[in-house]
Amino acid sequence: MTIILAYFGIYIMTDTNSINSSSRTSSATAPSAPLDSERLKQALSIGLKTLKDSGSKAAAARAIYDLIHMESRDVILQAFIDGATVTVKGAPTYYHTISRKFRRKNATVSAE
Repeated sequence: MTIILAYFGIYIMTDTNSINSSSRTSSATAPSAPLDSERLKQALSIGLKTLKDSGSKAAAARAIYDLIHMESRDVILQAFIDGATVTVKGAPTYYHTISRKFRRKNATVSAE
């Protein structure tokens, strides 16, 4: 079956099989496994303890990141959600801010 798509006056003929096959390839990938699961468990417990002591999600996320900064982004985001009780939408923001400060801190230490 052929479908004609009109987009800004441009007509494109396409086959529906190609549409269906391309949508199958863009499915979500499985989350990556942590490199060190024991360190991840330790980071989660430290994050929850820091959150309880200070009441700051940012402080808990920083404590988690300090321990598992070598993990993949997906693992760290999930750790922020589980260990610092950060929202799913807030976790990437915390990741960006904390990882940027971490890289800056390590760059100045290595430059000295």
